[in-house]
Amino acid sequence: MQSELFCNNKIIFVAHERLPHVRKQFSDLTMKLVSNCIRYSMHGDPRKVLTLNTIAIDADIKPNEILVKWLASPINPLDINKIEGKYPLRPDYPATGGSEAVGDHVISNSIYNSVWTQYDVLSEDAVLKVRSDLDVASASTLLINPPTAYIMLTEYVKLSPGDFVVQNSANSAVGRCVIQIASALGLKTINIVRDRPDIDALKKGLMSLGGDYVFTEEEFTKNNTKFIKTLPAPPRLALNGVGGRSAMVLCASLGHGGTVVTYGAMSKKPIEILSSSFIFKDLRAFGVAVGPWMQMHPEKAGHIMTVLQDMLVKGQLSPPPMEQVPMAQFATAMEKTLAGRNKKQLVLFHDDVSKEQCYKSKL
Repeated sequence: MQSELFCNNKIIFVAHERLPHVRKQFSDLTMKLVSNCIRYSMHGDPRKVLTLNTIAIDADIKPNEILVKWLASPINPLDINKIEGKYPLRPDYPATGGSEAVGDHVISNSIYNSVWTQYDVLSEDAVLKVRSDLDVASASTLLINPPTAYIMLTEYVKLSPGDFVVQNSANSAVGRCVIQIASALGLKTINIVRDRPDIDALKKGLMSLGGDYVFTEEEFTKNNTKFIKTLPAPPRLALNGVGGRSAMVLCASLGHGGTVVTYGAMSKKPIEILSSSFIFKDLRAFGVAVGPWMQMHPEKAGHIMTVLQDMLVKGQLSPPPMEQVPMAQFATAMEKTLAGRNKKQLVLFHDDVSKEQCYKSKL
């Protein structure tokens, strides 16, 4: 099997155990690369434990390895959980942060990879080739949120065009993907968000993505029973990224035999489901984590990633609104992330990653 070497944004040659002269040629050129990386040596508040370091990368690649020049990486809630020690994965220290990133036509293919570094030598099965016509922002956010949305919409309930799906956390990265993918599949979405000063603009924005209805949590809690009766049929699927009482309201809106799938717990509270809804409506409840799910279903994972890339290129799916931040300013990006700013922070690892490579958002 061959492996493609990516350096300075270009594929510079193909390394293969049957081509020792090629491997020797590279070894003669360089054995070490200097790489800036964002690391931590203990769990804790990311604002306190993360530091920008310079390390040496051994570029003497072996068969089935590749040298990747990472271009950009978003800061995700998952990354925060890892650093705080709230995620089951316990890394060796010093640990490099991050979960998803894009290089030149490759992305990290596992949430367990550590990618907040300019260069890295990886096994070739640690990355996934992606379409060359994907922009940087779309590719850098492909691994986690879009497949989470697609899996929830397609794997738990056999839905037909016109069926309704209800979700909370509709303005999250996953929630926005749910709206767009559901629209592409012909499904209708009922979207619940937290109230805020710019709520009218937010509602308009989510509906421009393809959302059919958008309510604040207060509006939906007060009027959901009356509203559901106006629909041709109650929702058959509820998607929960909040937990607590928000999950209870979702489940109460489901029809008989409905399904709730939980992918997050932004409220940091246990999921609440009314006993009457759970018992007399014969509800089903599932939890999903995209990383383990993709590993358990490799035959489906490849198909899902292909479908999602097609949607991105066709404009049926777009990355969330982002703010591009140089690596040297990662502390500012982390501060904004923890403050709950609307825009996701996209950390650029090199000065030559132009803004033109990024994206034109629908919002």
